[in-house]
Amino acid sequence: MKYLYRPSRASDAKEEGYIMPTIIILIVIMTSIAYATLVQANNSLNLSYKQSYIQMAREASKAAIDYAQEQFDNANCGNYSGTGETSLTGASNSRYRVTMQADVQNTSTDGFEKTIIGTGRLYLPKASSNALYVFDIRSEIVRTYAVCKTPDNFAPLAWYDASNINTLKGSTTTTTVPPVTTYGTINDSTRDTLEERADNGTQTLAAWQSNDFEMHDCDASEFSTSICNSNSTKYLNDGMIFSSVNIPKNSVISSATIKLACATPAGSSGTLNQRIYGFYKSASSPHPDLFTQGASNQLKTPLSTAALHTSAFTSVSSNNCPPGNQTVFDVTSAAQEIVNNPNWDPTGAGNGGRMGFAFTRSSGSGSRHLLKTGNQLSISYSSVTASPVANTGTLFEWDDISGNGNHARSAFGTSPTRQDNQINGKTVVRFNNGSLLASLVNALSGKREMTVFAVLKPTFTGGSSGRVVSGMSAAGSSDTSNSNSIIPMMGFGSGFSNSYDNNTDKANVTCSPNCANLPTLVTSLFNIDTTNDKIKATIKVNGGALTNSLPGIDPGTPPPKYTYSIDQLYLGGTRSGAGALSSGYFNGDYGEIVVYDHALSCHEIEDLEEYFHAKWAIAPSQWISTCPPDNIPTL
Repeated sequence: MKYLYRPSRASDAKEEGYIMPTIIILIVIMTSIAYATLVQANNSLNLSYKQSYIQMAREASKAAIDYAQEQFDNANCGNYSGTGETSLTGASNSRYRVTMQADVQNTSTDGFEKTIIGTGRLYLPKASSNALYVFDIRSEIVRTYAVCKTPDNFAPLAWYDASNINTLKGSTTTTTVPPVTTYGTINDSTRDTLEERADNGTQTLAAWQSNDFEMHDCDASEFSTSICNSNSTKYLNDGMIFSSVNIPKNSVISSATIKLACATPAGSSGTLNQRIYGFYKSASSPHPDLFTQGASNQLKTPLSTAALHTSAFTSVSSNNCPPGNQTVFDVTSAAQEIVNNPNWDPTGAGNGGRMGFAFTRSSGSGSRHLLKTGNQLSISYSSVTASPVANTGTLFEWDDISGNGNHARSAFGTSPTRQDNQINGKTVVRFNNGSLLASLVNALSGKREMTVFAVLKPTFTGGSSGRVVSGMSAAGSSDTSNSNSIIPMMGFGSGFSNSYDNNTDKANVTCSPNCANLPTLVTSLFNIDTTNDKIKATIKVNGGALTNSLPGIDPGTPPPKYTYSIDQLYLGGTRSGAGALSSGYFNGDYGEIVVYDHALSCHEIEDLEEYFHAKWAIAPSQWISTCPPDNIPTL
């Protein structure tokens, strides 16, 4: 087993008292040669003389390995192919010659690790073409510690690099008016319309198959006289589901209306006040199932559950609905919230493209009678597509370059902007009370570890605990909702923090001196402590110049151990509630963000910290390594 010293991350090796291994080896060889000369007697080999020559060859083979390590480390990111046979004895020695040679046997896939054969030879006499003694150290691993590794070497989940200006995109808007969507036929249980008692969520076969809606006093012929004459039981909720609503996600809805025909008997002259919501199948699916005859609470449950209906609604007040007339309901705000839902899918299999609306009475004594036949949903919208954005332009999308397709798009608040020539002359994304959302192409489930890097120039002008990176589930109400969330990086006063569970167990670090408006690298790590199977949270600033750890995090009672499951990443902020805005913004310039869904090792973290340090010129000098030395085996 060979233990190789990993140099500190300081740029001037001499300041660390580092002496080239080959110089040390040469001193040993010269000492051995002097000793060999002393033990010669009449040019006859004796045991001591032979052992001295063997030792010279052995030391030369070690010199070859050490020299290979130096050359490999000084080469351009592993561009080292070996060292040919090289003499270690000078011209003044006329008796023998000692040489070393390093041959590359294997190279790792990433090119940063090589298997070396180091060979030492002694020739006697000096001009001999065949070595008298040969000693080799076969198959020893050497590794480079040059600043060569980049985030993609360790399989990132998402990688956002503002210096790659091709990843920064604005938007192009196209307005579209698709064909009117029409549903409902007379005396046919089409399953896309429903009348349901508001008090207990039940329906009847007659109401299911009728050709009209009652809004919102029930029809005695469809329910019963006693039910429809009692104020506690007579009111109805009405629902409609429209399929194949092919509106792209995050489109800007300019107009959305539902048109219904008034029916006989005429609506009473009393005033009717009602609300219209969009409703969902579940907290994670905005696409409702078609209604089922005989089932209960298909409208009552969504209307009474915040996560199952839109927070946006339309209030309507009317006095009459004469037969032969039409009435139009504006549902623009509800439709907008539906297509903004992270899981809205206009063309997906199954329920994709279904949009549901629920009508409920809020007050008033009037009643309206409307035909189910030919009810129409009409939507005009502006679709937004990503396109190149110029300096100072508003950002619509920041593309992920990890290869996973986890692009982040403007979500809440003020959209960030592109700003050129900022940190080390490179482009950044400037956040000012706004956030981006990356809906993960592949959701994470049952994870326990995470590593996040962020190059920032923070202003600390947002909330006191604004989020740099926040992980959530679309079904969750916030980033503190147990296993549906994780906060890998957030503000903490004038410093930074991370939170593994419910914003409870946090590792905090305060910038000293203040890092406001200065280029700063923040590293966040959640890793499993193998000694107790608990989680250790670590937060670092500028390569460990400031660092703090919180070990022993064990939320909940195992088994099973706490895990996080998320399908959303928010940058520069977070979300609170189902589609609601949040004040959790973290403002400043963002140069680069890299997210891993696993824990990197100490040396892997330092490798990437060197990458960020060199690329963004975050500090005037390199940082000192705090990792234990690598254990490099001899095979």
